[in-house]
Amino acid sequence: MRYFYFLFALLLVSPAFAQSLEEKELLARLTYASSIPAELLSTRSVVLFQSSIPQKDLDECQSFFQQTGIDAVAYFDIHRMLAGHDVRKAYASYLTNRGIKFLILFQKDEKGYRLIFCSFNGKKDLVDANSVAWKQENVSLNELLRTVYRFAVSNLKKQNFLINDLPEMDITINPFTGRMNETFSVEVKSFKTAIPKFGNASDDAELEAYLKANFPLKYELVEPDATEESLYSKGFRSILRFVHARGKVAKEILGYDVTQVARSLPSAVFVNDEIQIKTIPSDQVIYKFYFKNIEYGNVFLGNKWDADLSWQDALRNHIQAYKINQKIN
Repeated sequence: MRYFYFLFALLLVSPAFAQSLEEKELLARLTYASSIPAELLSTRSVVLFQSSIPQKDLDECQSFFQQTGIDAVAYFDIHRMLAGHDVRKAYASYLTNRGIKFLILFQKDEKGYRLIFCSFNGKKDLVDANSVAWKQENVSLNELLRTVYRFAVSNLKKQNFLINDLPEMDITINPFTGRMNETFSVEVKSFKTAIPKFGNASDDAELEAYLKANFPLKYELVEPDATEESLYSKGFRSILRFVHARGKVAKEILGYDVTQVARSLPSAVFVNDEIQIKTIPSDQVIYKFYFKNIEYGNVFLGNKWDADLSWQDALRNHIQAYKINQKIN
């Protein structure tokens, strides 16, 4: 049964032609209309692309957008952008500061190519529930882009003219304001820690049961959207967060040196309460937990890379390592 679960999880999070769980949640909040957005050619947009899409397709997309008058000022890997609470918040702030009005989701799967245009809501969840979107798809990227061009020139007045020739992709967004520490936080032992719920009954029940049985410290389960400012005012000093992304991307987000990242990443995991080394492909989607100081934003990653394929295993790895390091029974 454990072997079957592992195979299922491996297929579920495989990066090839797959939407991430976060991407599916974003798409679930959209409703589709038949008309192209009225302000698309007069405001700024960003493209959120899947990592499986090759550079030549991104270049072709930007070339057509330039001709059309769609001012796509930046291109971001959607899996990186949706990798966790802190990451989403940082990207949302960046998009707001640049005056972004539209998100363009660029997808590719076994059926072909897809472009989805939707309004950015200025928040870390990116789009509101029941947000109106416009979608076009085709087995041919060239035909898809020509369709978007025809809709645009037939229905809208072009007002964007200074548009990049090539996609701007070298933008670095740092989601953290404090120091990154490959140690454990001692504050978690002394002050109440906030642990956000997942927002669905099944995972929340499993999280609550695990913590009750395995985390003998001061903590409280809080709502997923509770602000850190409000939590600090209630006496919380630390919060448990995680990154959910491909292993090498998660390492980069969390400030590790990725210049020597190999095809596989060794992870310190716990099996029957004993630590073992588990080798996970660096392109595999993983969970990595960390504690963060709310007041100063300092991040405590632990003294070993303890990521795993499921949130349950990754959480167990991190909590067990914390208890051993801090000599907690």
